[in-house]
Amino acid sequence: MGEPDGAGPFEPQTTADQADDDLVARRRDVRGGKRREQILQLLQTVESGALSVEEIAERFGVSFATVRRDLSRLHQDRHITRTYGGVALTGPAELSIHQRHLEFTAEKDAIGRRAAEMVADGAVVILDAGTTTEFVARHLDADDATVFTNGIGAINVLLGNDDVSVVVLGGRLRAVNQTISGAEAEHMLHSVVADYAFIGADAVHPQYGVASRTLEQSRLKTLMMQRARQIVVVADRRKINTDQFNYWSPTPGRWRLITDDDADATALSELRAVGADVELVSPLRALTEPTTLKGSPS
Repeated sequence: MGEPDGAGPFEPQTTADQADDDLVARRRDVRGGKRREQILQLLQTVESGALSVEEIAERFGVSFATVRRDLSRLHQDRHITRTYGGVALTGPAELSIHQRHLEFTAEKDAIGRRAAEMVADGAVVILDAGTTTEFVARHLDADDATVFTNGIGAINVLLGNDDVSVVVLGGRLRAVNQTISGAEAEHMLHSVVADYAFIGADAVHPQYGVASRTLEQSRLKTLMMQRARQIVVVADRRKINTDQFNYWSPTPGRWRLITDDDADATALSELRAVGADVELVSPLRALTEPTTLKGSPS
């Protein structure tokens, strides 16, 4: 008995059919690749850095099965870490300086205001780079102060403050966070013993100290703390007790942490146990108290 006409169940696929299937597969892969890229971008914008499968499925209008396939691919590529019911970035994403200026502005303003109040007339200050330390520069009201800084943001602010002498620490500029670091900056600081060092942080941890994005930044931050009589770390609550970084500067035996009053109490207790004098500030007070900042248009 002969085979019926037409394509049987075991008939080999034609070249044209295979080409059509390949085209569909490529289109699906392109769509999937774009969606996975968008998932990573979305993870970078949420405060917690984590999302559930349900949130991702709803956001992109796809099934849970599709989301799980995307997450498996991202996990294989080591972009994400699987959590119970969802995913998180493998490490904290580094935002651009513009993005960081838009985050936790009220908290940074309150922290910077309190830090600047500590500075007496005629003081010598080391001011680390960062968006929080930039607020220290904005609120600085001491007469005849000298500021050594590696932060482009702080430099721009202090250009408008005639009562402050600014010394720019030299070295290599890292554009993404507008930070200068390197051997030249370290060499300059070896000749300084400052009254205060205001230190920015990507994270603050009781065991490791203060985190930086690069080894160069970490080396300079460590030296800044060694070359000052009073060390003040300025960091909002997101930075407290996070250990997802590779480069750390140890804190001295006694130091001060200024953070906002929503910081985790347990984490703060652990920092106090290793020598931190913790001071909490209220962002709401900073928002309701009018002020004219030196270096800012009135």
